This record gives sequence, structure tokens and C-alpha cells, in this order.
Amino acid sequence: MPIKLLKLLQFFLYFAVITCFLIGLHSYFYRVEVNYCEMTYMYEYPDYRPIPVSNSIQLKYPRYHLYFYCEGIGCDIYRKQTFNGMPVLFIVGNADSYRQVRSLASVAYRMGQNYNKQLDYFSIDFNEELSALFGGVLKQQTEFVIYSIQTILKLYQKQKSQVKPTHVILVGNSIGGLLARAIFVESANIFDPSTVQIIITQATPHQAPVINYDSYLVQFYQNVNNYWKREWNNTLKHVVLLSLAGGDRDLCSLHGLTDETRSIDVLTTAIPQVWTSTDHRCIVWCRQLVLTTTRALFELIKVGTNILDKSTMDIMSIFKQHFSPTLSDINADLLIPTGHISLDNPITLDKSVTEVKHGKKDYLIPLKNSNFYKIYIISNVVRSHWIYLTNEPLENNDNKWSITDITEWLLPIPPLYSNIKMMKINITDVSKKYDYILLRMTDHATTQIFQVKNNNDDERHIQFHSYGSTTYHFNSTGYVKLYIPNLTYLWQVYGVQLESSNCPTTKQRPLIHFHVPWSNEDVYNLVTLRDPSATRSSSASSSSSSLLSVPLTRNMLLKLHRPRLNFSKNDDYPSLELFLNVQCAYTLTITYSYLDILSQFIRYYIFLLPSFLFSVLCISLAIQIHFPTMKTYETMFLWSIHLPIAGALTIFDKLVIVLYPLRSSDLIIHLYATGYYFFLLPFVFYLLALTILAIVSYLFDRLCFDLIRYFCQNLFQMTYNELQRYQNSAKYVKILWFFILISCTLLISGSCGQIALCYIAFFHCLYCGYINRPLREILTTLFLFHLLLVSLNLSGFIVHIR
Repeated sequence: MPIKLLKLLQFFLYFAVITCFLIGLHSYFYRVEVNYCEMTYMYEYPDYRPIPVSNSIQLKYPRYHLYFYCEGIGCDIYRKQTFNGMPVLFIVGNADSYRQVRSLASVAYRMGQNYNKQLDYFSIDFNEELSALFGGVLKQQTEFVIYSIQTILKLYQKQKSQVKPTHVILVGNSIGGLLARAIFVESANIFDPSTVQIIITQATPHQAPVINYDSYLVQFYQNVNNYWKREWNNTLKHVVLLSLAGGDRDLCSLHGLTDETRSIDVLTTAIPQVWTSTDHRCIVWCRQLVLTTTRALFELIKVGTNILDKSTMDIMSIFKQHFSPTLSDINADLLIPTGHISLDNPITLDKSVTEVKHGKKDYLIPLKNSNFYKIYIISNVVRSHWIYLTNEPLENNDNKWSITDITEWLLPIPPLYSNIKMMKINITDVSKKYDYILLRMTDHATTQIFQVKNNNDDERHIQFHSYGSTTYHFNSTGYVKLYIPNLTYLWQVYGVQLESSNCPTTKQRPLIHFHVPWSNEDVYNLVTLRDPSATRSSSASSSSSSLLSVPLTRNMLLKLHRPRLNFSKNDDYPSLELFLNVQCAYTLTITYSYLDILSQFIRYYIFLLPSFLFSVLCISLAIQIHFPTMKTYETMFLWSIHLPIAGALTIFDKLVIVLYPLRSSDLIIHLYATGYYFFLLPFVFYLLALTILAIVSYLFDRLCFDLIRYFCQNLFQMTYNELQRYQNSAKYVKILWFFILISCTLLISGSCGQIALCYIAFFHCLYCGYINRPLREILTTLFLFHLLLVSLNLSGFIVHIR
């Protein structure tokens, strides 16, 4: 290939790579869902009362403090020292304030007056330390959490109540969730594991730190995760762990925690009555999530005594009910008959799609000899009992129907404040014991019944290419379920657009439900119809006033937050369910969303970039040792060297995965085990690092050497001439030069010593590059090394300033 054509191809490729990288960064930060979280408010002035700890603990940890939250007359508890609620300890995260407890604590205080229960919230002040950037403080913070738990339980031992709490519920925000898990790693002499049974974490990066800033942080994560993996069914068998992740809006921590029988890992988009993504900060005060969390905690404690008396399985059942309920098929063998009722001319429904809105009437859906195999019921009926399974009337009394109540199987669906719920019934299973489904309707309520046939029209597997778009048309269709087998990698993103036409005036809105069977990350599209500017009062007063005008076009993105790890089930695929208006015609378009694909690469793989930058710089330095006159950016264009290295690196990583699949300490094995790895991952990031360094080194060579040399030529020449005049006194000049270097280092060490050294290296590089031009090229590479190290240790500078 001609050299000019090769250079043109290289420039074009580097330009394309850096453009995609910048577009990905922009999409990562700005192509996110609007924040639909509502604010929480306090009705009385919040107060934070200090809880004294022992003198030895205070002397050992002078920067840390423990506080009790109260407001209004609730502060009488502190003044009288009459703590009688269930203690909850809030553990703050990176650079967070102990005052962040106020959202959870205030809502619990108000809600407890209605529930006749009480939660006592305590919070730890870690002096807003940057614990996510400097792992050296995590050990001390963990120990103070343990002493705080002991101090809190001692407050209740002094009370006159016969039943005293023996557990403390832990709520950890961000890195505070990791501290809640880390307390179990301490020896039994320091911490009693039985004092903690429930841990709730908010936006906590459980698997690994966002960026491995230092060895302390890496070692802390390894110790905690290895201990929990080893002791999960031993010393931790009584612990229930609930991990809440914010989803797309959370740019700081990623979704993912090993699934176990006593842990729940769920995205806020999948939590009923929340249905929205939260960022790393607002997950603490998001009203929808705070209400759901508080309801779950109140259901755990006993009325009157305010103690936790539920078993581990009961706690898991309650958490699943509030945070990750599944639209599962009804098990007819577990149902308990309710009794008998009389029916007056019930109406039989046998169509595939039916909308019922005619006031108080009884409706029967036949199960025996049905042409359908599945039924979905969507309704806004607010009664507690109105859906039953029933059989034919008894022979001796034709008007007595035996019924079994199944209303509790309804699950809420969006939009918020609409009271709309859904139920799924498998006709094949239920029809073995029952003849009909009975619906007892009320006034001012609407119910939709979707009866699904067992054929390829209602449920189908779709395959589409990674380019272009795929279009589907639905006419007079009520329910469609599409399986997406080729959505398996984290970086894949598909855009879905649903358009309606020839649709009559109706209040029925199509619902799109994206379901991932191996992870709690369901998404409903109707949640985006809610007006974020609407106040809480207006939302609660009228559901219709809190909804935006219904558009004719609905858009949503299909992507994964956790990759598929178990391929044992061939039908275990992500699915897209459409609940449509049978009177309308719809067009569904599925396209590859390239902008969001770039965003996914940034979200899940950007932490690999520093190691590839360092590797490319090492190779560049090796090239310059053999060819000293070659500039740094010129070494980046030697594809005959870099491409074989990138290919060899890609193949080598694959061989490591095949030959050593159990070496979990290796990064590439960890990426493979968690589903993050794909074959071309090393090659892609090697090319990205090569592109970035080619551009940076070119700018440095041109701007820092040529431009500055042009303006500072006289200064450099004068300095050089003066040093030549005193060459007989070279010894004193070297001493003076050494003194200047030390002075500059001390002068700038108020910010960070490494940054000071970077400044000195920069000016030394400029000076030596002017005096000795062949040395200039290698100095550029060495300075880029130093600059990369400074960037990686920027956390030290931030911690020093704080």
C-alpha cells in the first residue's frame, strides 16, 4: 500500500475513533432519562442530636461522630432518653453528610404515627471523607460503624421495656453500603454478627470500585467480597441483603450483585410505585423510593414492641413483595377457598380482548375448553376483593358459586397514582381445578382482559441485524410478546418506537413492558408520561392531572444492566410485551441505537483505559530507544508493530480465559465471569488508547515544543549562554539547580507533591528538548508517562485539598 494512502487511512481511522469516543462521552452524560423523582419534605424543623460514645472510642476516632435524628416533639425521645423504636443506622457514603438521613427518617416519623410503629434513625458523621477515592480510611470507618452499633443497642438496654431490640437495621448509601458488609469481616471479639440481620444499600458499587485509585481500596474490596462469598451460608446465613441501584441516571456506580437466596439486587425502574431511574445523589431523597422502603421496614417490625421478629425467609418474602414482585403464574394448588356467593345473571367474556367499564356487574371468563392458554387482566379497581376463581354451581343450589379470592395476585403498573394493576393467569394450570374467572366490577372502574392464544402470532422470537431497522405491523391486536434472543451483551442497545394510526378517541393507552428474566431491571414506558413539574399534592388529588397529554409515538431503549451468565435455558431471553388497543393499528420499529451503544461502552469499560494507555506508552518508549529521532506521535502510526501487538493481546486474553477459568484474581477472568468480556474488547481499547496518545503527543510536540520554543527561544538561549560562562563553576551550578528543584517542590507541595514534580518535569523537558533535540522525542514520551501517573493519582490531590 502506498505510504500516502496508508497515512490517509490512519488519520481517517484515528479521527473516527476519537469522534466516537467523544460522542460516547457526551451520550453518557447527557442522553439520560429525565429525573422523575419527587422531593421529600419535613413538616417540622429537623434536628440532629449527638449520641455520646465512650471516651476511648472518641479519642481513637476524633473525626467521627454519631447522631440521632428527630424533629418537633419527636425530640422528646432524645431529651428523655426513652428510645423505644426499631433502631436504624444510616451509613453515609463518599464525601456525604450525615444530614442525608433526614428523608428516610422524616417520612418514617410521619408514617409511623399512622402505623402505630416507630423507627429510630441514627446517622454517622464521617467528616465528609473521600472514602471512595482513598481506601486508607475504610478500615477506620468500618470499626466506627461497629462501635456505633454497640452504642445504639446500649441505649435500649437502659429502657424499662421488657422487650428490647437486639438488632440494628443498616442502610448504607454509596460506599456506606460496602462498610455495612465490611463489619462482618472483623473478628468476633470486636463485632457480634447476630446484631445485624438486615442491610439495605443504595447505589453501592458492590463488585468493584468505580476506579481502582489505590491498593488500599482494591484490597478492601477483595477482603469483603471474598469473605461474603466464603461465609454466605455460614456466619452470614441470617443476613438479608437488599441492594438498590439507580440505573441509567447513576453515573457513579454500576448495577450488579451476585444473586443469592437471601439477597435482592434491583433497579429502581423495576420497583413498583417508583418506576424511575435515580442518580447517585437523589436515590437518598427520591420520595417514591423512600416511601417504598419505609413501608417495607414497617411491615417487618411488630406493633407495640417495635422489634424485628421475622425469620430470614419472611424478611425476604416481604422485600420481594415491595421491591421485586414478579408477574408469576398462579399456583392453583396453594390457593385456599374463600366461600360461596350468589351471582345474578353474570356476563360471559370469550373474546381475545375485552374492555369492561359498565358499572356494577359480574363477569365470567371460561377456563374449560378455552381456545386460549394465558390471560392478562389490567384494571384500576381499588377494591381489596373482586377477582375470584370459581366452579360451576352446586347441584342442590344453582345460585351458589364456590369462590377462591386471587385479588392479592394483582401487581401495580405505571403510571404513578393511577391505581392500575395487572394479573397473569395460566389457563392450562388453573383450569384443572376451576371452571371460571369471576370479575365483580364496581362503578367508575375500567378493566381490560387480554386472552392470549398459544401460537406464533401472540408470542414470537425476533431476530434482527446490527444495522438498519426492523418493522412490525399489528392490526386489531391486543397483546403481543416479542422475545429478543440476540440481546446478550452490555454494549447492545436497541431503540423501540411504537406508532398508532386510525385510533378512535379512547383513554386506553398502550403499555410497553421490557423484561429481563435473569435480573430485576424491568422497564415500563408509561412512567415517562408523568409530568416531573407536577407537585405532590396535585398528583395525589387527581391521577389525570398528573399525566402529560398522550402522544401518538412512544419511544424506549432496550439494553441490559447485567449480562446473561446462565445459558442453560434456551428460552431465557429478554422480552418485550405490548398491551395494545384492539381498535387501533400499530407500527413497531426496532433500530440499533448507535449513540447509546457508545454510551454503554463508556459506562461499563472506561475503567480499562488507563492500563491500555500505559501499555501503549511503554511500547512507544521501546520504539524510541531503537529510533531516538522518531517523535512520539510518529510511533503511534507504526501499525506494523501496534496491530500485531493488539492482536496478540486479544488472543492471549482469550487463552487465559480458556486455560485458567478459575483464577478469579485476574482482571480478564473477572470480566469474563461477570459477563463483561467479549472477544474484541482488548483490541478495541488498545486502538482507543493508541488514538488518544497519538493526538495528545502530536499536540504536545507542536504546541509545547514548537510554539513555546518559538516564543521562549531568547530566554532559553540566554540561560544556556550564562551556564556556559560559568562552566568552570559547574559544581556550584549543579548545587544551585538542585536547590531550585527542591524549593519548587516544597513551594508547590501545598497542592500535591506529584503535581509539583509534573511541573518541574514539564519545564525540564522543554529546556532539555531545546538544548538536545534528539533527546526531545523521548522526553515527550517520558513526560506523558508522568502526566498519566498524575491523572491516576488525582485522588491524592483531592484528598489533600479536602
